[in-house]
Amino acid sequence: MKTQKFLQLAGISVAAMAAMGVTGAMAAKSQTFGTLLTPPGITTEVLGKGQGYDLGKQTVAAQIRDDIAFTDAKGLTLYTNDADPVGKATCVDECAKSWIPVAAPKGSKGFGEWSLVKRTDGTQQWAYKGKAVYHFVKDVDPGSVWGNSPARFGGRRKNGAGEYVGGGFRGGGARNAAPDLKPVDGWTPALAFPSTGIDVPAGITVKEVPDATGLALVDYRNRTLYALDGDVKREKKLDSSWVPAAAAQLAEPKGDFTLIMREDGIKQWAYKGRALFTSSTDLAPGDANGIGVDKKVAPAVVYAYFMPDNVSVQNTPGQGRILATASGITLYKREGVVHQSGGGHSLRRGHPNRPAVGRDIGINVKCGEECLQVWRPYTAPANAQPQGFWNIALRPDGTKQWVYQGYALWTYGGDKKPNDMKGNDDFTYAYAAPPGVDKESVKDLDVGTPMDGASALHWSIVVP
Repeated sequence: MKTQKFLQLAGISVAAMAAMGVTGAMAAKSQTFGTLLTPPGITTEVLGKGQGYDLGKQTVAAQIRDDIAFTDAKGLTLYTNDADPVGKATCVDECAKSWIPVAAPKGSKGFGEWSLVKRTDGTQQWAYKGKAVYHFVKDVDPGSVWGNSPARFGGRRKNGAGEYVGGGFRGGGARNAAPDLKPVDGWTPALAFPSTGIDVPAGITVKEVPDATGLALVDYRNRTLYALDGDVKREKKLDSSWVPAAAAQLAEPKGDFTLIMREDGIKQWAYKGRALFTSSTDLAPGDANGIGVDKKVAPAVVYAYFMPDNVSVQNTPGQGRILATASGITLYKREGVVHQSGGGHSLRRGHPNRPAVGRDIGINVKCGEECLQVWRPYTAPANAQPQGFWNIALRPDGTKQWVYQGYALWTYGGDKKPNDMKGNDDFTYAYAAPPGVDKESVKDLDVGTPMDGASALHWSIVVP
């Protein structure tokens, strides 16, 4: 089993993370990394349609992840107040009734771009890049912004405030979504993506690279950029799949980006002194198939996602990179699927993460006693905290179960070694109502996700 490696391009070493009390696969399993995106207790959520409330074909085929916000432990979007100076929170009294300060637990410490500010009542509040963060009282569901719940993009259902939203024809895209509520002047959502604060030259940007489990540098084609850890002269020993990231002849250095004049006359981009390459093995945006090809070359990750100690990322034939236990045993989620919508479940990345569906299903996977003999919850340590895309479900027996992007995680008893995926796409049909019962008389469909077609509950592999 190969461990995943990233090049440290954003300034926090593993030793420094350990000194701050940071745990997770990053500090435990790898040598160098970009900065962890969030401290413990701060999570991330995809905004709007990316929550996946709509089970139509458009949502299944292309899951939208245009905006990723920093959120609190409940998944509610964080905001900054334009009137707050760096290092101070001025929203108090009446203001704080609408904009709720995100309190930092006792004993919290500054972490990367996250710091603490002291409020007038003596409590501590989280701050991002020096600006205190709050959540908005009108946001009722994860993925909400300005009080606009993403639940309105799905079938008719109740949102977090108990109001009926959504509806319309399945596959119609936005369903019957109400007009957007307007932004509130003076307040700004705290975005993890695309707001990165990195000064990039033309032809290079920062994008989410799922295979690299983080925000990484990509070229103008959205292909992952990799950095060489060492002297560029070592390139002669590299595999032929590595292609130098060429710059325009008139390109100039910018910020941490410099230029290398190669012997063949090509200008090559470098970031923080490390030569950049693409991999000819990457066929689509989000791929990072070059991981593991050469121990000195790794994705140029600038903000790395949190990964628990007992979770790994495995490279599998056919399905690409998937989440697994620390020993490489495949992890699964329980997924709601409308069969008429297609989506290519058997294909690589045919299992999009739809957090809203995962939350609806929760740990009630409609699995009987015999079923639960082979499907087992993947537990989290007693001291585990929500962080990044990871959260915690409390089981009836008091144990904690890992939740990733809304989905509770499970293992399958039939998998005995890494890359076994014998439970993938095992499914049972889910009826909105028992045969012979009028569907209109049933208010809640199965697990809470309205599925107005031939619906089923699948056990599916989990992709980063």
